[in-house]
Amino acid sequence: MFSVARNNNRPKNNNFKKFHKNNKKQTLANKKQPGNKVEKKNSNSVQPPTNNHKAPLFDKSKLSAGWRLSRRFGPGLINSHNTCFLNSLLQCVTYTPPLAQYMLQGEHRKSCQIKGFCALCALEIHTRRCLKDAKSFAKGAAILPNYFTANLRGLSKNLRLGRQEDVHELYMFLLDAFQKSAVHGLGKLPPQVEETSVIYQIFGGKLRSQLKCYNCKATSNNYETCLDLSLQCPPNRDSRLSKALDLYTKVDIIGADPNNRYNCDSCKQKVKAGKQMTISELPMMLTIHLKLFAFDFERGYMTKLGSRVQFPEVLDMAPYVSPEKGVKKAVYRLYGVISHLGYGCDSGHYRAHVRAPNGQWNYLDDEIVRECDLDQVLSQAPYMLFYQQEKTIPSAATTADNSTKATATNTTIIEPPVEAPAAVPESKIIKEQTPTKKVIETPAKDKKRKRVQFVEDQVISDNPRGWFVRSSDQPRRSLRGNLSPPTFGAHVSHDMAWEVLTVSEYNEHRQKKAKRQ
Repeated sequence: MFSVARNNNRPKNNNFKKFHKNNKKQTLANKKQPGNKVEKKNSNSVQPPTNNHKAPLFDKSKLSAGWRLSRRFGPGLINSHNTCFLNSLLQCVTYTPPLAQYMLQGEHRKSCQIKGFCALCALEIHTRRCLKDAKSFAKGAAILPNYFTANLRGLSKNLRLGRQEDVHELYMFLLDAFQKSAVHGLGKLPPQVEETSVIYQIFGGKLRSQLKCYNCKATSNNYETCLDLSLQCPPNRDSRLSKALDLYTKVDIIGADPNNRYNCDSCKQKVKAGKQMTISELPMMLTIHLKLFAFDFERGYMTKLGSRVQFPEVLDMAPYVSPEKGVKKAVYRLYGVISHLGYGCDSGHYRAHVRAPNGQWNYLDDEIVRECDLDQVLSQAPYMLFYQQEKTIPSAATTADNSTKATATNTTIIEPPVEAPAAVPESKIIKEQTPTKKVIETPAKDKKRKRVQFVEDQVISDNPRGWFVRSSDQPRRSLRGNLSPPTFGAHVSHDMAWEVLTVSEYNEHRQKKAKRQ
């Protein structure tokens, strides 16, 4: 069967305005002519398709906040035209334990029905290359994540390859793309069901905004789901992360001005009230974004604040949880830090520090992967912080109330790492399916040679587009040996950027386009 490939990232050129204008003229002409009746479409005649999907869409008990494997850090990521913001974020997301272990199971790609770019399928390929591929154990190896660089517009129409972007903005685009891939094909879901997908089970939490009247003591609560916490940077005299969380959960007085009081719906009087934001449900993986950039009205552009926030390795989130939840202690441990070097959000350089599954911290600067200690990590000026949940201990009162119930408590303890074998047999490696253009038979004398042979300042690889090895003695120099540097076409060319259509589907698409014109 013949097939046609169409690029999904190509800007669409439709004549929707022209078609709408001509259709409107035709409708007005029919109204003016006597004897002609214009049929009105009944919006209630066509009902949206119903679905019977019930919450939860994904069982949270299948996830583990800790690693079930133990290995050192994998390959670095090649900077393809100012993509340090993407590389630093991918390293943190790839080494998020519950998400990585879910991706390694390969459940999503087995049932995925998305034509073209799928964010979760791309992450599954990337996670397998970083954690399971035999070449990921090679020292100094780096890969080109062209399944993301070729589909930046699939994440957001505002992203452009070659332009520096904000890493937190990319983080929200990436999670949104993951969520769309997770619920694809399920139809229109209510929010309470959609928020039980695997993405919300890993990163999702819930905030409570409470408004309390100081006259009648009446309270009004609003709940909102969140995927991260965006905190204002505290003043320089007390630049601790705990201070930023205190500012986030402090009580704001409404109606302090006698001429501008709050109108209470309960007591029907204009009184003072207090508004406070607290955490109603803690996420499994906590992401904290520090607002380092602010708009300078005098200069007319975004500038970077000079504050350096001090953050701990172990963070207790119990003081910031709603009191009625009865949480005595909520321990989170740091596993990733993204820092920014420069003076503005549209320039500079991003780098990351990530903890490997074996517990070793690593300094990541695009292709550079170097081991470091915890003191070096805690001395960074963070822009984004990634914490994993270790355990949650309820208070004594909550434990007494739940003692009669047979259900288990919400305590989550990281499982001890299981030692993995040093080498993976090549016959058991699940390789990425890449299209091959030409098959070259290997001579008999070279059959005994290993598939991948690493030489100082040189590489012999079966996938030249994806891998290269450089000398560890010269970390600032990219040595690709007999391989030429990746071109711009390698960064924007990937199978997911194209949608393969049959001839009948292509002809049907052309006919629909001709009718619209």
